Amino acid sequence: MPFIKPTYNIDGDVTDIIIETLVADGIRGLIFDLDSTLMESKSGRLTDEVSAWLIKARPHFKMVILSNNKNTAYLEKVKALFDMPVIGYAKKPSRRGFRKAIEMLGLTPTEVAVIGDRPLTDILGGHRSGAKTVLVKILRTINEPSWKTSIRNLERRLIGR
Repeated sequence: MPFIKPTYNIDGDVTDIIIETLVADGIRGLIFDLDSTLMESKSGRLTDEVSAWLIKARPHFKMVILSNNKNTAYLEKVKALFDMPVIGYAKKPSRRGFRKAIEMLGLTPTEVAVIGDRPLTDILGGHRSGAKTVLVKILRTINEPSWKTSIRNLERRLIGR
């Protein structure tokens, strides 16, 4: 299943991504999944580790958040918290949200990497839009229900990891 196999498969969360590797590969823009990738789902809280990683990454990349979340008030709070554009109700893996995010960044798809924790939404949608993709694990600070972990493990087996 080549369309759900990520360009980069990180054995850790978003803070384990090596910024210099993306820069060396010509990446100039990042599209982030929100829930479980940048913060605990619907928490509205940013960890110190993610904040520090974003501060280190900002000089190198244009950034946007692309989420399937539909709660406008929550998305506005996220926009202020992260100080970056947020596109909600994306219907990932639909190409529409990814194309909008790429257009918002003002870059070509090959200059963009999509970062997310779900192969069937983030990685598939990123590939379908022509971007590179980065699969990360959920934030190490999250303790999710076992049924969700089972689904994630199944998805990762589908991509051969």
